[in-house]
Amino acid sequence: MVGEPPDGPPWPVEFLADLHAGLYPDNPDLLGRVYADPEACRVLESLEQVADDLRRLGRPPLGD
Repeated sequence: MVGEPPDGPPWPVEFLADLHAGLYPDNPDLLGRVYADPEACRVLESLEQVADDLRRLGRPPLGD
């Protein structure tokens, strides 16, 4: 299990990767704070693009 989420922003990239991977339970307050940060949104969009690219190549990301 992962620890407590950080107080951000700025949000550590490692935390955003864990969040993207589904390691944190759904938490509307936390998600609202993360998605309110444009830099965090850019990182999450980049992570999703990498995951999409891996799926297209037939190599699903870990956790899929």
